[in-house]
Amino acid sequence: MTQTRHDIEPGRRRALGLLLAAAAAVAAGCGTTGGPVPDGYYRVERGDTLYSIARKHHRSVRELTRWNSDITSPGQIEVGQLVRVRPPGGSAPASTGTGQAVTDTPRADSGSSRPPASGIRLQWPADGRVTGGYAPPASKGLRIAVPANGTVRAAAAGRAIHVGNLRGYGMLVIVKHNDDWLTVYGNLDQPLVTEGASVAAGQEVGRMGASASELHFEVRGNGKPVDPMAYLPSRG
Repeated sequence: MTQTRHDIEPGRRRALGLLLAAAAAVAAGCGTTGGPVPDGYYRVERGDTLYSIARKHHRSVRELTRWNSDITSPGQIEVGQLVRVRPPGGSAPASTGTGQAVTDTPRADSGSSRPPASGIRLQWPADGRVTGGYAPPASKGLRIAVPANGTVRAAAAGRAIHVGNLRGYGMLVIVKHNDDWLTVYGNLDQPLVTEGASVAAGQEVGRMGASASELHFEVRGNGKPVDPMAYLPSRG
């Protein structure tokens, strides 16, 4: 079967993870290459390794990889990258110094972690049939076949923290709903919102192409992809 740009390769998934981290940092008032580092993060410097960062902050490498969706192996860090060194939404016991945290529980699966304690209610972002489901690590969202010139709507109110192109996702809009949740809308033909704009639930955020195409839709809680079907209403 011919691979389409919706069949996201590991490198492309990592690119989205880096973009999400950067967008979140900008939303918090900083970038990945300069400015103040937000509380709970560390900016990678030349010569750093994930092990040295973990040791400096009394954490384990396993904790850092669990808290940072863009890091899938210890060697995947870059100078200027923001690394979360404190768990999302709270604190956790420090590592014993042996590489194992005192209360370090395993991840539920290799594709995502448990969603935040806060919930979110979403509406369908587009009309059309679901042609691809959530199946990590290969697919971290839904593919929805949208009619020609169809519009894409915000699944909930929030703020557009990124509008632009990303390889493998085409034109991409990311909407941050609160500190825990964001949604991703990929493969758009044209964005209908600007970066930084407030977005209402159901507001049109993008338009698809002149021929029928597929929307890539992701839901992320604490930066980790979750199954969108668990937060969308059932269709009659």
